[in-house]
Amino acid sequence: MVLFETKKTKSLKSHLANLVAIAKSDGDFSVAEKRLIFDIGVKNGLSTDEVKKIIRSEKPIEFKVPENDSERFDELFDLCLMMNADGEISEDEISNCIELAEKLGFKKHITGVLVRRIVTLVTGEDPKSKEEVKILCGDFLVF
Repeated sequence: MVLFETKKTKSLKSHLANLVAIAKSDGDFSVAEKRLIFDIGVKNGLSTDEVKKIIRSEKPIEFKVPENDSERFDELFDLCLMMNADGEISEDEISNCIELAEKLGFKKHITGVLVRRIVTLVTGEDPKSKEEVKILCGDFLVF
């Protein structure tokens, strides 16, 4: 048990828990989805054991709202990547992602359009990078 966690670590764990929720929302938690969660967690400083605990956790991890617009977008972008990690995007995944986008602080009236736009830009014939998507979605990213 960790007694003291940084704000960054708590936010990362919350983000990974959200990714797990999206991955499980279609009833199929695929190897590709797990791999993406491990990649994001380890890249941001968590051990593989810490990521495993988040994936296996039965109790909810406290939701942490990102501190700035850039972090909000980064989390939403990762959620959209997660939906497509197994090559299929279900309506349940989209609905859950839209709900999480609202919790992240995006305006309710644009979340559906924004999520679908990000997914289209990432999964289209000419997939865009995170930076390109951020620019192309700039009109939606006013908080």
